[in-house]
Amino acid sequence: MEKWRFVYLQFVFAGILISLFGLAGVAISVFIKGAQKGFAIPFLFDKPGYFILMAGLLAFIPCLIALIHILKILRSLKLNATVTPIANSFGIITTCCYIISAVALGLFPVMFIVADRDDAPGFILFAFLLILVPFTFSVISSLLQSLLQKPD
Repeated sequence: MEKWRFVYLQFVFAGILISLFGLAGVAISVFIKGAQKGFAIPFLFDKPGYFILMAGLLAFIPCLIALIHILKILRSLKLNATVTPIANSFGIITTCCYIISAVALGLFPVMFIVADRDDAPGFILFAFLLILVPFTFSVISSLLQSLLQKPD
């Protein structure tokens, strides 16, 4: 591939990384505002959006790690590096995607309650997508890792 394509992909993933920090800042400010009002158990069960926000913050760290390793892979491909660091990065990305899927799976009952309260069956499909998309990326990443590690 040409060098400008790698630079473009690096800019795209760096933009995603920066936007994730912006979303985390918004979530933290919402929690601070909620903490000033006082968190109570009935309040948390009354507004399940806080659980969704907490799960989003839990999935934030593995998502950051995966994006950093994607940037490392792109840099290694741009510099025509050896295959070993790329294969290790794919393994870390696989693990991060499994963690994100597990967080989304733990979040599914809360999303089901929200969908039931708001009478929004499409929200349940969105919850399934939140579980299946990272899982699919992890399977693809593990396949790429095994292809890179397999001797020809």
